[in-house]
Amino acid sequence: MKILATITGRLILTALLLMPFFGCKDRAVPYRQEDHGSFVEEFPPHLNANGWWYLTGYLTNDANPSELYSFQYTQAYMRRVSGGIPMYLLMLAVTNLQTGKHFFESQLKLADMHVYANDSTVSFQPRSLLTRHEDSMDLVMEMKNALLNLHLGMGKGAFWHADNGVLIMGLPDDPEQRSVYYSYTNMPTTGALTLRDDTGAQTVLSVTGKSWFDRQWGTWRLLDAQSSNWEWFSLRFFDDEEVMLFAFPQQSYQDGTYVRKNATSERLTDYSYTPLDYIKMNDSCYSFGWDLTMPGIKQEHYRIIPMYDTEFHLRTFELFARILNDSDELVGYAIVELLPDIRKGMCGAN
Repeated sequence: MKILATITGRLILTALLLMPFFGCKDRAVPYRQEDHGSFVEEFPPHLNANGWWYLTGYLTNDANPSELYSFQYTQAYMRRVSGGIPMYLLMLAVTNLQTGKHFFESQLKLADMHVYANDSTVSFQPRSLLTRHEDSMDLVMEMKNALLNLHLGMGKGAFWHADNGVLIMGLPDDPEQRSVYYSYTNMPTTGALTLRDDTGAQTVLSVTGKSWFDRQWGTWRLLDAQSSNWEWFSLRFFDDEEVMLFAFPQQSYQDGTYVRKNATSERLTDYSYTPLDYIKMNDSCYSFGWDLTMPGIKQEHYRIIPMYDTEFHLRTFELFARILNDSDELVGYAIVELLPDIRKGMCGAN
C-alpha cells in the first residue's frame, strides 16, 4: 500500500499542475446515504466518497457450449484517498476455465477527457467503456490477450442490499464505515470474445452468458485492512435465483441478500460458512473452498468449490467456483472476492 500511496501523491501533484489546461468529462453527484436516490440517479460517481462499477460474469462459446470463460471489469474511484481529485483504477480480467489460463491487467489514472464517469458512461478509453442505456448496458474491454464486446440486458432489474442499500462495512459503531450498494444480479449477456496468443494470432468467439453488476460507494476507509477487508460471495444459481453474501470475519459481522426468480428479494443475515482449506498468495493467507449453510433459503446447504487458484488481482483474490448441493449436483456458479489479512496464521496451521 506504500507504493499505491506514493503513486497517488505523484498523480495528485500532476493533476494540480495540469488542471488549467485539460478538460474533463467527470460528473460527480452529492453523496447521500439513507436518503439516497434511485438506481439511475446513483449511477454517477459521488463527491467525497470512494466506490466502483463492478461487472463479473461467465460466458460460453456459442459454437461449443462446453467451453466456459469468466470475466471481471472494475473501474474504481478513490476521491477520499486522493483528497477529492477524481482518480480511477481500472482492473480487467478474463479466464479460460478449460485451461485455467488467466489474463489480468490494471492501470491507475487521474480523470481527463478519456478517463471519467458520469450519469451514463464509465470510461477508461482506450482500455474500456461501460455505457448504461434505459434497458441495457454495453461493455467493451481491451486487453493484450483478450477483447470483450458485450451487450447486457437488465434481467430482473436492480436490488438494494442490506438496509435499503446501506451496508455497514464491518464496524457498526463507526458511522463512517458505510457504503451504499445495489446490484443487477441476473443480466442476460451476449457478444464476442476475441482471444489473442503471444504471436498476435486471434480467435473470435460468439458468446452467451450471465453477468452481475455491482454499484457500490461510500465513506469507509478503503485502505484500512483491519476494518474494511471482507469475503464476498455472489452465488448465481441455474434456476435464475441469486444470493449475495458480504462477510467481515475479523469483526464477526455479515450481511447478504437473497434474490428470487420472481424478482423479489429479502435481506439475508442468518447464514454461516466454514473454509474447507486455505491458500497462500503473495504472502497473505486466504480461505479456499467453503461449506455454506443458509437456514430456510433454497436447499439450505451447499459447498462452494473454486475451479482454479490463478485469479489474483493486485491485493484481491477473485475466484470462479462451482456450487454443489448435498447430492454433488452442480447447481450454479459463484464468483468470490477475498481481501488479504483476514485469515492470518491459518495457512499451514494444520
